[in-house]
Amino acid sequence: MKTLRKTILTAVLALAASLAFTTAVSSAGIVDQAVPLKLKVVTADGKKRIKVAKKLPVLVSCSKDCSFKTTVTLITPATSDPKSISGNLPAGNILTLRYRLTSYGVRYVKRNVSGSKLKVKFSAKDTETGERVIKSRTFRFYK
Repeated sequence: MKTLRKTILTAVLALAASLAFTTAVSSAGIVDQAVPLKLKVVTADGKKRIKVAKKLPVLVSCSKDCSFKTTVTLITPATSDPKSISGNLPAGNILTLRYRLTSYGVRYVKRNVSGSKLKVKFSAKDTETGERVIKSRTFRFYK
């Protein structure tokens, strides 16, 4: 009985050691590839349209540490008004861009909802590899 237990224990230990050895060898042979930089540009509620308000929030994020430049442009039938911001964004953090309108601007956009839109151009550069990715989104309005 004791010999059977010793034999089973030895077989289990040998199996565990061989699995550990094959895992170590196979993981050493794999070459790590750089994960590409991914950008997200969405509204605060996740919809494709933004409700007309005094502050128009848009969320941007990077999958890796990046330096960025963002241009948010309000396009209306009468004019277009761009605003820019730049800086650094750590991986996984979310930056909220709030385009501010005056009271007159809110009334004007509400009167011209079909002809107005908010365009966001988000350009990010990966701090590790130097890879540059650009993402543009255009959001329409609703009352």
